[in-house]
Amino acid sequence: MEPITEPTSASTNLRADLCLLHAPSVFDFRERDDVLFAYLSDSDSVNITSIFEMYPLGFFSIRQKLREAGFETKIVNLAALMLMHPALDVDRLLARLEAPVFGIDLHWMAHCHGSIEVARRVRAIHPEALIIFGGISATYYAQELIRYPCVDVVVQGYDTLAPLTLLMQAVRAGQRDFRRIPNLLYKDQSGAVAASGFTHKPARNYNDVTTSWSDYPARAAASPLIMTLPNTGCAHDCPWCGGSRYAYRRMMGVNRTLIAKDHARITAELRSLADAARHTSIYALQCYSETKDRLHAYLEAVKEMGYQKVFFEQFHLTPPETLKKMAASTSAYIMLSPESHDPVISRLAGRGTYTMAELEAWIPRALDAGIAGIFVWFFIGMPRQTPASVMETVAYCERLMRKFRRARVLPLICPMVPFLDPGSRFFEEPEKHGYRIFHRTLEEHRQAMVDLRWHRRLNYETEWLSRREIEAVTYAAIARLVTLKGEVGVLPPNLCKAVLSMIAETQALLCEVDDCLTQRGALPADLKDTVRAYNRKILAYSSDQIIPAPRPFGGRWFDDFTVPPAMLAQCSAGWAGAPPG
Repeated sequence: MEPITEPTSASTNLRADLCLLHAPSVFDFRERDDVLFAYLSDSDSVNITSIFEMYPLGFFSIRQKLREAGFETKIVNLAALMLMHPALDVDRLLARLEAPVFGIDLHWMAHCHGSIEVARRVRAIHPEALIIFGGISATYYAQELIRYPCVDVVVQGYDTLAPLTLLMQAVRAGQRDFRRIPNLLYKDQSGAVAASGFTHKPARNYNDVTTSWSDYPARAAASPLIMTLPNTGCAHDCPWCGGSRYAYRRMMGVNRTLIAKDHARITAELRSLADAARHTSIYALQCYSETKDRLHAYLEAVKEMGYQKVFFEQFHLTPPETLKKMAASTSAYIMLSPESHDPVISRLAGRGTYTMAELEAWIPRALDAGIAGIFVWFFIGMPRQTPASVMETVAYCERLMRKFRRARVLPLICPMVPFLDPGSRFFEEPEKHGYRIFHRTLEEHRQAMVDLRWHRRLNYETEWLSRREIEAVTYAAIARLVTLKGEVGVLPPNLCKAVLSMIAETQALLCEVDDCLTQRGALPADLKDTVRAYNRKILAYSSDQIIPAPRPFGGRWFDDFTVPPAMLAQCSAGWAGAPPG
């Protein structure tokens, strides 16, 4: 690309010392007629689209740490902006951002296409700026990532606050010699790749800053949802997870794989919402790794602030004392993930800490203790899991719903997509566990993200489920589960009908695309038009399996609150006004 010059006064631009950019999973998704963003082609487990517009919570920690060091950081969520403003000219917007350093997250592999494409545009528009990457996936693929011409620095590790602060201080001083800054893989002034040593690995006080939610609720939805993350890494060892004990030891080079945040900082973050907490909900990430004392202290802060709801991830069946504490503190929901009803598959998936009989005996105790609802997640793509086994899991979901018909017990099922995590045990030792890996390198994953058919984007299959079978059984399982939810009254009939109609439309279009590619090798113009129209429809809203209804964009904690509406209008196609002088 040629450098872009935006003819505006510098005073109208957004200026910062560091601009953090969050890219869509596929950069040019709005124009693509050769990629189908099929319904249920992502896990559909959170309120986002296949563009994966949620950025990591670490962005907040970076902003706060640098603020304390005297630097201004702006977070610009390009993915959310592109969804909410279809006419937005991203290159024009990037030209309005002024910073000596641009940071791009490659935390989840789903962003491997969009993140590199955004970096290329930043390089073309701001050729003198330093472009840095960070995140778990960036750490895993650091050696390959630094070879892209648009990448200057990869900041490796699970806690990069100190190295990033030193880097920003060096940039402010006009330095480009980073050898004394730990955890960096970078290009020196000659363009050669250099490494400063991956040595900054805090064993405690993860992301040791107190971030504030105080500027969020005023511009958010009527019932906002925030997230808390009290630790990083994991004490558990699910073999499909890139954040597991095995993965952290291999990727981060640490023996202690659970690093907790200072609890005083967590409670300070909870208190930062003040009165707004009373109409705010929390998704409590990784609280299953917290000790009893830390979790109970967290609950005391939740109760003190009057948070409306809290969704707790739990690895084991929560004990009675904690159940009562949860229920006394807020409207508490528990999320369990046995992965399969089959104890053999559950155990091979890294769970298997309780049987379904134990689960069914525990549910009434949890509800009697005052728990407001229980979500039970099952996974598609596990060892020894066949199409028949997946459908048996759906049949077990029916058992749960009928047995606890008047209670808030909601089973859900989703596929492991788009990728098996690089760094996980299954990815590193596939044959040992019955897996086959199709994409190994970062570039192979990037190209896979723009494959027309989503089963070919998958980087894995198993001895028991091919990629095509994963796609097919996903739709069969979701459709059957939605039908059952309608029959038992969990979902209203009109919503069930809409979901089943969308699944049928998606399957028909996937079949048509597949037949056309098999027979002709390419899509005709009219089918491309159909693909484009489908994508625009499916990406016009967000949804999840808990409430599978279209929701308008906006009001989510990760939506963009940085770029002023006037600038968005000026950077949108067809804007006829003159920029202010």
